[in-house]
Amino acid sequence: MQATTRAATALSLALSLCLTLVTGCGTASRKLMAGTDAKPAKCEPGKQGGTLKLALSFGPLTFNPFVDSTPDTLAVLRKLYGTLLDYDFEKQVVEDSGLATAVSLAGDGKTYRVTLRKCFFSDGSPLVPDDVVFSYSTALAAGSALSDLLKTGVGNERGDARFSIVDAQTVEIQFNDAISADAAKFVFARIPIVSKTNFPTVADDPTKIACSGPFVVKAFSPRELRLAANPNYWKVDNAGTVLPYLNEVVYDLGVDRKTQSERFVEGKYDVIDYLLPEQAKAVEGQAKVRNAGGSLRVWTLVGNTRIDQTKVDRNRAKHFLNDDFREAVSRLIDRKRLASAVLGGQADPCFGLITPGNATWYDPNAPRYESNVETAKAALQAAGYSYRDGKLIDGIKTPVRFKFIVPKEPTATAIGQSIVQDLTAAGLDIVLDEQPLEKWWKALTSGVFDMILVEIQPELPDPIFLQPFVTGSRPYFAEPVITNVQTDLRGYDWFKKIARNFDQALRQKTTEERRKLYNDFQRSWNEVTPVMHLVSEYTVAGARSNVLNVRLAKFDPAATWNLEELYLK
Repeated sequence: MQATTRAATALSLALSLCLTLVTGCGTASRKLMAGTDAKPAKCEPGKQGGTLKLALSFGPLTFNPFVDSTPDTLAVLRKLYGTLLDYDFEKQVVEDSGLATAVSLAGDGKTYRVTLRKCFFSDGSPLVPDDVVFSYSTALAAGSALSDLLKTGVGNERGDARFSIVDAQTVEIQFNDAISADAAKFVFARIPIVSKTNFPTVADDPTKIACSGPFVVKAFSPRELRLAANPNYWKVDNAGTVLPYLNEVVYDLGVDRKTQSERFVEGKYDVIDYLLPEQAKAVEGQAKVRNAGGSLRVWTLVGNTRIDQTKVDRNRAKHFLNDDFREAVSRLIDRKRLASAVLGGQADPCFGLITPGNATWYDPNAPRYESNVETAKAALQAAGYSYRDGKLIDGIKTPVRFKFIVPKEPTATAIGQSIVQDLTAAGLDIVLDEQPLEKWWKALTSGVFDMILVEIQPELPDPIFLQPFVTGSRPYFAEPVITNVQTDLRGYDWFKKIARNFDQALRQKTTEERRKLYNDFQRSWNEVTPVMHLVSEYTVAGARSNVLNVRLAKFDPAATWNLEELYLK
């Protein structure tokens, strides 16, 4: 579509808004923009109006949805940008529509034809195929986790997807290799759609972003984020009311989880995604508290394996290159104490990236390194370590010392202190280094650390979202661990096997066929990864009694993933 046509449409919308939304004495109900092919919402019909008060620990760091960032950032971006297919976090299924009304697979097994919904961005410009091609091309070029989703094949045969326009309402997405419809749907439910004409021009001002999701940015400062309802959102309930129901959502930023929980109990926040066990008990009878049990989140201890001496001390990095050393450290950590004492019994010990809460894909037979101090010490001695005056000494008679970076947040600090207690009792010299979230994030993504505590969650439960671990292209997951598979961790002969398993799994048509390959991955990964998976917290969330349509999911953002459906009684 020509830019002049877009501008005329936007001007027409602006004039319409002056008449229908702003009357000088109040705000009228939002209406569906003429020409919109609305998607029926599946929620209980609600009413428009009101403001919801929430909080985030860390974010948003960016409003660019194509780069890697924190879970809090992603939680916000999901409210601003729609996807070709919607994802139901509660049921853990990809829906059959979103910004697309239909997706069909061609006979070659790798080409998908997508029919777009007739709808509009928040600035009034229509969604056109150019926007989809631009969005997918930008995701592919970003060098992020999204890029991995658009690459298929192994080694030299690994290639990029291609995108083309068929007609005014249709695009084709062709993967480099065959990919099953189930796997492709997850890709279509994750790549955000932005406006080709708007997105490149608004990098420094999020309030000017033309959004395809239910909300737009109204105001943003380091301490507060305000979202407003997208006036052109394309979903309606069965009573004909346009979503989102809420007029505004206000996030307090930089609020740690403990403080969030305390303020929720005090009534200062309307919904909370992370409610700590102590506060969950305190608020019983005053608000709705829901425990969804095991989550997808897992706290991990990451040991740096870089050879690059500008990033980390080479002598310290060498320890995590040793299989016996990594197994010993894993066995020294008392996961059961972390789950019961530190996290109040609201967690499960965890030994791999796929948690017990991810019931479809969890492999209970994957290797488990249960806590056993004597076995750990024997492994250390077998690897050439010894003890002097109760301190662990390496093969060149140097004490084993690490700085252990944790985010300065009560839960992380408590987990860090418990780990230090276990490791120092076995003779390791560990210095706990609590860092503000921004500095912790910089250490993680730059790779300047000895050991670091990270809570990891795949973006969606399907193992296709473990691709960044395999390719090593995503800093948040893999880059601090595997920067060069030819030099790190002795070349990792198993690396190519894992990549092949993933590639084969993408082609499989049934869950059972995919599960076998992903189980092989879990077993290989648990044996050799320098990431020690420790404990997976339960998903406990809360909402005030006047907030309706809350549907709790097992993963972030657990209680606010369907923010457009929430309404105030």
